[in-house]
Amino acid sequence: MIQLLVVAALLALPQSDKPAGKPAEKPAAKTADKPAKAAVVYLTAWPAPANKEATLTDVEKLCKARTPEMSTQAKDALVGGGAATVPFLLDRLGREKDEAASKRVREVLLEVTAADQTRLLAKEFDGKAGPVRVFCLHRAASFPDAGIRQAAESSWKRIEKAGDKVEADERYAAALCLASAGSTAGLDMLMEAAKKSWDKYGVEIRAALEGVRGPEASKQVADKLEGADQRQKVAVLHMLAGCGDKSAMPRVRFFLDDDDNQVRVAAINACRGIVDGAPPEEQLPVFEAIESAKKWKERVW
Repeated sequence: MIQLLVVAALLALPQSDKPAGKPAEKPAAKTADKPAKAAVVYLTAWPAPANKEATLTDVEKLCKARTPEMSTQAKDALVGGGAATVPFLLDRLGREKDEAASKRVREVLLEVTAADQTRLLAKEFDGKAGPVRVFCLHRAASFPDAGIRQAAESSWKRIEKAGDKVEADERYAAALCLASAGSTAGLDMLMEAAKKSWDKYGVEIRAALEGVRGPEASKQVADKLEGADQRQKVAVLHMLAGCGDKSAMPRVRFFLDDDDNQVRVAAINACRGIVDGAPPEEQLPVFEAIESAKKWKERVW
């Protein structure tokens, strides 16, 4: 499974450590506001490569590379070709039998796929080749785009209908893509992944859940606290950090007093995500967690 790490920026609180009596420094000149983030202009078709035959040759070299140098040369050429190489790489990914070669193809695909390609990647969500479906669903989840929600939901219906015939990695990638695109349909699947392997998948789950942050997702996830064991409580609180809104706070703040430090820290991180949109504290010793919980109770009680 390709791991895509998406983390939020840390919020910094300004502090002052000037000695008493020292004249205050002149305030810094006000900086100009940052320009608004440009809207994504989505591709409607893959661009044509400058040389189709050369691109096909480079894909072949990448897969059949007998030396690291041969692999690097092919990779550099394909990355240089940008988006035009994507359909050729996807085609090869769907046919390649050698896992090492498939891994090299996916590595190049990660470099040449971008936010403006989500609508084209979505066309492969229900394609014939499983590796291509998984890659496209997983990669599209990295670039939140409500415009692919319908395609993601259609793919999810296919997966649910197929049941156990669908591999777990495809089911997970589809759930991730759903959340990123704004649908709550796959939240149960993400909850299962959060409960089993948060250390492995937590960063990308947390990022994708931003796409569904609000009262609907808050209730759907928070309801799983009813009768939950320790592991379930932690997973729910992890999820709420990404999708929860203020409607979830009455249930979250209850766990700030939990005797289990894992649960307490998860509640703190849920507060950080819901109230401040801040990333989690990775490690909090017991005494630090108790103090942090006290501060949060003052803020949210």
